[in-house]
Amino acid sequence: MSTPFGAADPGREACLSWLKRRLDADVQQAPDLLWHYTDAGGLLGIVGHERMWATQTSFLNDSTELAYGVELVTKAMATYDPQYLKEGTARFLEDVFDPQRASLPRWLDANLDVYVTCFCEDGDLLSQWRAYAGRDNAGGYAIGMGTDPPMQGWPQESPGDHDVAIRRVLYDPVEQEAACHELIDTLVPIIDADPEDRELQKSFAHNLLSGVVEFASWCKDPAFEEEHEWRIVYVRNNDSSKLPVRHRMSRGLLVPYVELELPCPVEPLRGHLPLQSIRLGPGPEPALKLRGVQTFLSNFPHFADVRLEGSAAPLRM
Repeated sequence: MSTPFGAADPGREACLSWLKRRLDADVQQAPDLLWHYTDAGGLLGIVGHERMWATQTSFLNDSTELAYGVELVTKAMATYDPQYLKEGTARFLEDVFDPQRASLPRWLDANLDVYVTCFCEDGDLLSQWRAYAGRDNAGGYAIGMGTDPPMQGWPQESPGDHDVAIRRVLYDPVEQEAACHELIDTLVPIIDADPEDRELQKSFAHNLLSGVVEFASWCKDPAFEEEHEWRIVYVRNNDSSKLPVRHRMSRGLLVPYVELELPCPVEPLRGHLPLQSIRLGPGPEPALKLRGVQTFLSNFPHFADVRLEGSAAPLRM
Protein backbone atom coordinates (compact mmCIF):
# COMPACT_ATOMS: atom_id res chain seq x y z
CA MET A 1 0.00 0.00 0.00
CA SER A 2 1.24 3.48 -0.79
CA THR A 3 1.85 5.75 2.18
CA PRO A 4 -0.06 9.00 2.63
CA PHE A 5 3.21 10.92 2.54
CA GLY A 6 4.59 9.94 -0.87
CA ALA A 7 8.22 9.22 -1.66
CA ALA A 8 10.99 9.32 0.95
CA ASP A 9 12.07 12.82 2.02
CA PRO A 10 13.29 14.47 5.23
CA GLY A 11 9.80 14.76 6.72
CA ARG A 12 8.38 11.40 5.73
CA GLU A 13 9.69 9.39 8.68
CA ALA A 14 8.51 11.98 11.19
CA CYS A 15 5.04 12.20 9.64
CA LEU A 16 4.65 8.44 9.50
CA SER A 17 5.65 8.27 13.16
CA TRP A 18 2.95 10.84 14.00
CA LEU A 19 0.37 8.91 12.03
CA LYS A 20 1.36 5.58 13.59
CA ARG A 21 0.83 7.00 17.08
CA ARG A 22 -2.66 8.12 16.09
CA LEU A 23 -3.51 4.73 14.56
CA ASP A 24 -2.18 2.81 17.55
CA ALA A 25 -4.48 4.87 19.78
CA ASP A 26 -7.40 4.09 17.46
CA VAL A 27 -6.77 0.35 17.56
CA GLN A 28 -6.82 0.37 21.35
CA GLN A 29 -10.27 2.00 21.31
CA ALA A 30 -11.82 -0.06 18.49
CA PRO A 31 -15.09 -1.83 19.38
CA ASP A 32 -15.71 -5.43 18.33
CA LEU A 33 -18.02 -4.30 15.55
CA LEU A 34 -18.35 -1.19 13.43
CA TRP A 35 -21.78 -0.58 11.89
CA HIS A 36 -22.62 0.79 8.47
CA TYR A 37 -26.20 2.06 8.14
CA THR A 38 -27.92 1.65 4.80
CA ASP A 39 -31.22 0.85 3.09
CA ALA A 40 -32.34 -2.34 1.30
CA GLY A 41 -30.62 -1.35 -1.93
CA GLY A 42 -27.38 -0.69 -0.09
CA LEU A 43 -27.58 -4.04 1.66
CA LEU A 44 -28.10 -5.84 -1.65
CA GLY A 45 -25.09 -4.13 -3.21
CA ILE A 46 -22.71 -4.46 -0.27
CA VAL A 47 -23.38 -8.12 0.41
CA GLY A 48 -24.08 -9.19 -3.17
CA HIS A 49 -21.12 -7.47 -4.82
CA GLU A 50 -18.85 -7.17 -1.77
CA ARG A 51 -18.19 -3.54 -2.53
CA MET A 52 -18.69 -0.49 -0.34
CA TRP A 53 -19.39 2.98 -1.67
CA ALA A 54 -17.20 5.84 -0.50
CA THR A 55 -18.81 9.25 -0.98
CA GLN A 56 -16.96 12.43 -1.90
CA THR A 57 -16.66 14.44 1.33
CA SER A 58 -18.32 17.57 -0.08
CA PHE A 59 -21.60 15.63 -0.30
CA LEU A 60 -21.71 14.28 3.28
CA ASN A 61 -24.15 15.46 5.95
CA ASP A 62 -21.53 17.64 7.67
CA SER A 63 -21.29 20.87 5.67
CA THR A 64 -17.86 21.62 7.18
CA GLU A 65 -16.19 18.33 6.17
CA LEU A 66 -12.40 18.81 5.84
CA ALA A 67 -12.73 22.60 6.15
CA TYR A 68 -13.18 22.18 9.92
CA GLY A 69 -9.85 20.38 10.31
CA VAL A 70 -8.03 22.75 7.95
CA GLU A 71 -9.24 25.71 10.01
CA LEU A 72 -7.94 24.06 13.20
CA VAL A 73 -4.48 23.70 11.66
CA THR A 74 -4.53 27.27 10.36
CA LYS A 75 -5.48 28.63 13.80
CA ALA A 76 -2.83 26.49 15.50
CA MET A 77 -0.15 27.81 13.18
CA ALA A 78 -1.31 31.39 13.70
CA THR A 79 -0.70 31.02 17.44
CA TYR A 80 2.56 29.06 17.10
CA ASP A 81 5.27 30.67 19.22
CA PRO A 82 8.07 31.75 16.85
CA GLN A 83 10.57 32.78 19.53
CA TYR A 84 12.63 29.60 19.17
CA LEU A 85 12.51 29.56 15.36
CA LYS A 86 14.97 30.98 12.91
CA GLU A 87 13.89 34.22 11.29
CA GLY A 88 13.57 32.59 7.88
CA THR A 89 11.35 29.83 9.31
CA ALA A 90 9.02 32.29 10.99
CA ARG A 91 8.77 34.29 7.77
CA PHE A 92 8.12 31.17 5.69
CA LEU A 93 5.36 29.96 8.04
CA GLU A 94 3.78 33.40 8.11
CA ASP A 95 3.60 33.41 4.32
CA VAL A 96 2.08 29.92 4.17
CA PHE A 97 -0.53 30.57 6.86
CA ASP A 98 -1.34 34.21 6.17
CA PRO A 99 -5.13 34.37 6.86
CA GLN A 100 -5.56 37.13 4.28
CA ARG A 101 -4.09 35.02 1.49
CA ALA A 102 -5.67 31.75 2.72
CA SER A 103 -3.37 29.91 0.33
CA LEU A 104 -3.58 26.54 2.11
CA PRO A 105 -7.41 26.34 2.29
CA ARG A 106 -7.69 27.56 -1.31
CA TRP A 107 -5.23 24.97 -2.58
CA LEU A 108 -6.93 22.14 -0.70
CA ASP A 109 -10.38 23.22 -1.88
CA ALA A 110 -9.21 23.24 -5.50
CA ASN A 111 -7.18 20.03 -5.46
CA LEU A 112 -8.36 17.70 -2.69
CA ASP A 113 -10.44 14.68 -3.69
CA VAL A 114 -11.31 12.58 -0.62
CA TYR A 115 -13.94 9.83 -0.35
CA VAL A 116 -15.18 8.17 2.82
CA THR A 117 -17.29 5.21 3.91
CA CYS A 118 -18.84 5.88 7.31
CA PHE A 119 -19.31 3.52 10.26
CA CYS A 120 -20.78 3.95 13.72
CA GLU A 121 -19.81 2.34 17.03
CA ASP A 122 -23.50 1.99 17.94
CA GLY A 123 -25.47 -0.52 15.88
CA ASP A 124 -28.88 0.66 17.07
CA LEU A 125 -28.75 4.45 17.08
CA LEU A 126 -32.08 6.21 16.63
CA SER A 127 -30.65 9.21 14.79
CA GLN A 128 -28.94 6.93 12.29
CA TRP A 129 -32.16 5.05 11.56
CA ARG A 130 -33.87 8.36 10.93
CA ALA A 131 -31.14 9.98 8.87
CA TYR A 132 -29.82 7.16 6.73
CA ALA A 133 -32.05 4.14 6.80
CA GLY A 134 -35.65 5.27 6.72
CA ARG A 135 -35.78 5.69 2.96
CA ASP A 136 -38.43 3.07 2.26
CA ASN A 137 -41.47 1.68 4.01
CA ALA A 138 -39.60 -1.27 5.54
CA GLY A 139 -36.89 0.86 7.19
CA GLY A 140 -33.16 0.30 7.08
CA TYR A 141 -30.33 -2.01 8.06
CA ALA A 142 -27.08 -1.76 9.99
CA ILE A 143 -24.24 -3.96 8.71
CA GLY A 144 -21.77 -5.01 11.42
CA MET A 145 -18.14 -5.43 10.33
CA GLY A 146 -15.66 -7.15 12.65
CA THR A 147 -12.54 -5.31 13.80
CA ASP A 148 -10.60 -8.41 14.82
CA PRO A 149 -8.09 -9.37 13.30
CA PRO A 150 -6.22 -6.05 13.54
CA MET A 151 -8.53 -3.36 12.26
CA GLN A 152 -5.92 -1.34 10.40
CA GLY A 153 -5.04 -4.34 8.21
CA TRP A 154 -8.54 -4.56 6.75
CA PRO A 155 -8.59 -1.68 4.22
CA GLN A 156 -4.91 -2.22 3.41
CA GLU A 157 -5.94 -5.47 1.71
CA SER A 158 -7.82 -3.43 -0.87
CA PRO A 159 -6.70 -4.61 -4.34
CA GLY A 160 -4.76 -2.26 -6.55
CA ASP A 161 -2.45 -0.62 -4.02
CA HIS A 162 -4.91 2.22 -3.45
CA ASP A 163 -4.47 4.73 -0.63
CA VAL A 164 -7.17 3.37 1.71
CA ALA A 165 -7.14 3.45 5.52
CA ILE A 166 -9.52 3.32 8.47
CA ARG A 167 -9.70 6.15 11.00
CA ARG A 168 -11.51 7.03 14.22
CA VAL A 169 -13.18 10.43 14.00
CA LEU A 170 -12.18 12.97 16.66
CA TYR A 171 -14.86 15.24 18.14
CA ASP A 172 -13.32 16.38 21.44
CA PRO A 173 -11.72 19.82 20.88
CA VAL A 174 -8.98 19.00 23.40
CA GLU A 175 -8.07 15.79 21.58
CA GLN A 176 -8.26 17.56 18.22
CA GLU A 177 -5.96 20.33 19.43
CA ALA A 178 -3.44 17.83 20.81
CA ALA A 179 -3.32 15.90 17.53
CA CYS A 180 -3.01 19.12 15.55
CA HIS A 181 -0.14 20.50 17.64
CA GLU A 182 1.59 17.13 17.56
CA LEU A 183 1.52 17.28 13.76
CA ILE A 184 2.89 20.83 13.70
CA ASP A 185 5.61 20.07 16.24
CA THR A 186 6.64 17.12 14.07
CA LEU A 187 6.85 19.16 10.87
CA VAL A 188 8.26 22.56 11.84
CA PRO A 189 11.78 21.28 12.64
CA ILE A 190 12.05 20.13 9.01
CA ILE A 191 11.99 23.65 7.64
CA ASP A 192 13.76 25.15 10.67
CA ALA A 193 16.89 23.08 9.94
CA ASP A 194 17.60 25.44 7.04
CA PRO A 195 14.70 27.71 6.10
CA GLU A 196 16.43 28.91 2.93
CA ASP A 197 16.94 25.40 1.55
CA ARG A 198 14.53 24.92 -1.35
CA GLU A 199 14.47 21.13 -0.94
CA LEU A 200 13.55 21.42 2.73
CA GLN A 201 10.85 23.92 1.83
CA LYS A 202 9.42 21.43 -0.66
CA SER A 203 9.65 18.63 1.88
CA PHE A 204 7.89 20.70 4.52
CA ALA A 205 5.14 21.80 2.13
CA HIS A 206 4.57 18.26 0.82
CA ASN A 207 4.37 16.69 4.26
CA LEU A 208 2.32 19.57 5.62
CA LEU A 209 -0.30 19.07 2.92
CA SER A 210 -0.36 15.30 3.47
CA GLY A 211 -0.58 15.72 7.24
CA VAL A 212 -3.35 18.30 7.00
CA VAL A 213 -5.36 16.01 4.71
CA GLU A 214 -4.93 13.16 7.20
CA PHE A 215 -5.90 15.34 10.14
CA ALA A 216 -8.83 17.02 8.42
CA SER A 217 -10.29 13.72 7.21
CA TRP A 218 -10.80 12.48 10.79
CA CYS A 219 -11.83 15.63 12.64
CA LYS A 220 -15.45 16.77 12.87
CA ASP A 221 -17.47 19.41 14.66
CA PRO A 222 -18.40 18.29 18.22
CA ALA A 223 -22.09 18.62 17.27
CA PHE A 224 -21.77 15.24 15.51
CA GLU A 225 -20.28 13.43 18.51
CA GLU A 226 -23.33 11.20 19.01
CA GLU A 227 -22.39 9.32 15.83
CA HIS A 228 -19.11 7.99 17.29
CA GLU A 229 -17.98 7.62 13.73
CA TRP A 230 -15.17 5.63 12.20
CA ARG A 231 -14.45 5.96 8.52
CA ILE A 232 -12.57 4.36 5.71
CA VAL A 233 -10.78 7.13 3.85
CA TYR A 234 -9.69 7.03 0.21
CA VAL A 235 -7.58 9.98 -1.00
CA ARG A 236 -8.03 9.83 -4.75
CA ASN A 237 -5.50 12.49 -5.67
CA ASN A 238 -2.77 10.45 -3.92
CA ASP A 239 -3.55 7.44 -6.12
CA SER A 240 -1.43 6.79 -9.19
CA SER A 241 -4.07 4.37 -10.53
CA LYS A 242 -7.17 6.27 -9.50
CA LEU A 243 -10.45 4.47 -8.90
CA PRO A 244 -13.15 5.56 -11.35
CA VAL A 245 -15.67 8.07 -10.03
CA ARG A 246 -19.30 6.99 -10.35
CA HIS A 247 -22.45 8.94 -9.56
CA ARG A 248 -25.74 8.24 -7.81
CA MET A 249 -28.82 10.38 -7.29
CA SER A 250 -29.61 11.78 -3.85
CA ARG A 251 -31.74 14.78 -2.86
CA GLY A 252 -31.87 15.85 -6.50
CA LEU A 253 -28.06 15.88 -6.74
CA LEU A 254 -25.60 13.74 -8.65
CA VAL A 255 -23.36 12.47 -5.84
CA PRO A 256 -19.85 11.26 -6.75
CA TYR A 257 -18.59 8.05 -5.16
CA VAL A 258 -16.06 5.26 -5.69
CA GLU A 259 -16.45 1.54 -5.12
CA LEU A 260 -14.04 0.01 -2.61
CA GLU A 261 -13.06 -3.64 -2.39
CA LEU A 262 -12.32 -4.32 1.29
CA PRO A 263 -11.64 -8.03 1.81
CA CYS A 264 -10.84 -9.50 5.22
CA PRO A 265 -7.12 -10.43 5.45
CA VAL A 266 -7.53 -13.70 7.40
CA GLU A 267 -9.64 -16.86 7.53
CA PRO A 268 -12.46 -17.77 7.67
CA LEU A 269 -13.51 -14.69 5.67
CA ARG A 270 -10.27 -14.12 3.77
CA GLY A 271 -11.13 -12.46 0.49
CA HIS A 272 -14.60 -11.46 1.68
CA LEU A 273 -16.01 -8.57 3.68
CA PRO A 274 -15.57 -9.13 7.45
CA LEU A 275 -19.35 -9.24 7.79
CA GLN A 276 -20.48 -10.58 11.17
CA SER A 277 -23.92 -9.18 11.87
CA ILE A 278 -26.90 -7.47 10.25
CA ARG A 279 -29.33 -5.50 12.39
CA LEU A 280 -32.81 -4.99 11.00
CA GLY A 281 -33.96 -1.46 11.67
CA PRO A 282 -37.41 -0.44 12.90
CA GLY A 283 -40.11 -1.21 10.37
CA PRO A 284 -43.78 -2.18 10.07
CA GLU A 285 -43.20 -5.76 8.87
CA PRO A 286 -40.31 -7.22 10.88
CA ALA A 287 -41.13 -10.86 10.06
CA LEU A 288 -41.04 -10.26 6.31
CA LYS A 289 -37.92 -8.18 6.68
CA LEU A 290 -36.17 -11.00 8.52
CA ARG A 291 -37.30 -13.63 6.02
CA GLY A 292 -36.05 -11.56 3.10
CA VAL A 293 -32.59 -11.17 4.60
CA GLN A 294 -32.42 -14.86 5.52
CA THR A 295 -33.20 -16.02 2.00
CA PHE A 296 -30.79 -13.46 0.56
CA LEU A 297 -27.91 -14.59 2.77
CA SER A 298 -28.56 -18.24 1.90
CA ASN A 299 -26.99 -17.47 -1.50
CA PHE A 300 -23.63 -16.79 0.16
CA PRO A 301 -22.25 -19.81 2.06
CA HIS A 302 -19.28 -17.80 3.38
CA PHE A 303 -21.76 -15.60 5.27
CA ALA A 304 -23.60 -18.55 6.85
CA ASP A 305 -22.60 -17.48 10.38
CA VAL A 306 -23.73 -13.87 10.06
CA ARG A 307 -26.01 -12.98 12.98
CA LEU A 308 -29.38 -11.35 12.32
CA GLU A 309 -30.61 -9.02 15.05
CA GLY A 310 -33.60 -6.76 15.58
CA SER A 311 -33.66 -3.14 16.71
CA ALA A 312 -34.80 -1.98 20.11
CA ALA A 313 -35.30 1.60 18.90
CA PRO A 314 -38.93 2.76 19.41
CA LEU A 315 -39.19 4.40 16.00
CA ARG A 316 -42.54 4.31 14.19
CA MET A 317 -42.04 4.09 10.44
